[in-house]
Amino acid sequence: MKNGKFVISLDFETHWGFFDNKSLDNCRSQLLNTELVINRLLEESQQHNLSITFATVGMLFAKDKTDITRYIPEIKPKYNNIALDAYELLDNISDKDNSIYFTQDLVKKIDKDPLHEVGTHTFCHYYCYEKGQSAEDFKADLTSAIMIANDLNIATKSIVFPRNQVQNSYLDICANLGIETYRGNCWFNFNFASKKSIFKEFGLVALPVFDTYFNISGSNSFKLEDFNSKNATIINIPASRFLRPFNPKLKMIESLKINRIKRAMTKAAKRNEVYHLWWHPHNFANNIEENFNNFLKIVKHYNELKNKYNFESITMEKLGKNFKES
Repeated sequence: MKNGKFVISLDFETHWGFFDNKSLDNCRSQLLNTELVINRLLEESQQHNLSITFATVGMLFAKDKTDITRYIPEIKPKYNNIALDAYELLDNISDKDNSIYFTQDLVKKIDKDPLHEVGTHTFCHYYCYEKGQSAEDFKADLTSAIMIANDLNIATKSIVFPRNQVQNSYLDICANLGIETYRGNCWFNFNFASKKSIFKEFGLVALPVFDTYFNISGSNSFKLEDFNSKNATIINIPASRFLRPFNPKLKMIESLKINRIKRAMTKAAKRNEVYHLWWHPHNFANNIEENFNNFLKIVKHYNELKNKYNFESITMEKLGKNFKES
């Protein structure tokens, strides 16, 4: 690459992404703020010419519960853990909560902005590491996700695997269905995404939190050619860092988190590498001003790097195409 690249990917999932961990009653107000957060992200990105990949759960493309029934795959994931079954949740959605689970107008608004990309986060927030599910189940799910997007004239070319559960044996399925890029894991993130993580084995599950503020894993910027060959059917664009939301209890060390990200961005810009930042829109939906204050500090630094080193904001899809054409 002739210049460094700055990638932002967002896991747009609302309650579909964590209904098994938290009831709607415990997060309704936060999730109702998600549209506000996304609209503000769209405004700020326009002002600063910043591109974002919105990896969106397929269910969110629907108007309502009636609309979604046309796309439910005949083959559903057969998780041993039935608490993960999104279709059980679907049956219990009330009309008053429709806007949390179905966001068609917002998805259309994102897609209309030429700066951004609407990717897929699978149809039902599919878990590739769970026991019971199969490649056949995954293919059916992803087919539904692509179908509902196509009906809105949205061509999904990038995938973010829910909970970063990248199943390498499923990548050919993605490529055969027209997916061109995916968000993989750097060595550090992979250890935490994997159920066989050595960090989990030795009880170091708090390590990612410490790494947010203190340099444990390094910058995690990278060169695409270190993860991909030119003839790859699907391009791996690994995550560099999760932007953790503002935590009032850690307010005094918030600057360490942002400075850690800024230093890694600088390294990527200087070395013509990629830096890939990710989070969920709902992460910003509590403490909104504080989270956007952090975001704008990152954006300001990006603009400085763009002016000095030609650091470039780019979507996952465009980065994948650039790599193949270079």
